[in-house]
Amino acid sequence: MAGCGSESRDDSRRSETTQTANDADIVREASAFSGIVIPENAAVLDARSENGLDTLYRLTISTDPQGLDLLLAESKFTEPLTQMPEVTETAIAGPPLETSPSILKATDIYRNTDGKSVNRIIVVDERDPSTRFVHIKLFDT
Repeated sequence: MAGCGSESRDDSRRSETTQTANDADIVREASAFSGIVIPENAAVLDARSENGLDTLYRLTISTDPQGLDLLLAESKFTEPLTQMPEVTETAIAGPPLETSPSILKATDIYRNTDGKSVNRIIVVDERDPSTRFVHIKLFDT
């Protein structure tokens, strides 16, 4: 019955985004967790993590087309990038995805050294011929 009970909420299931760690620490943790290799020529625009029952990392980097190719190859990404007909992800940094002339997406599952399956989603904003904003989402749900 509406309004006749106390609403229970389990806030221990997911903690807030980690604010105490810096971007370099979060990128290092995300790499160990998911096998993602960030190329040296990439600029990390933002990095966030959430821990609770599940682990979630979100990274945004800026790189060039060669850096993107290196990221995919060195990370042993198993699925190709395909054109994304509509925006379904949100950016944590960089320009809004809705304003991009071309968006690509790839998803795969990586088995990490702890034996956990990690979902890896990469969304690429092809902003212009030489710039790629790469949005990376990594989680073990």
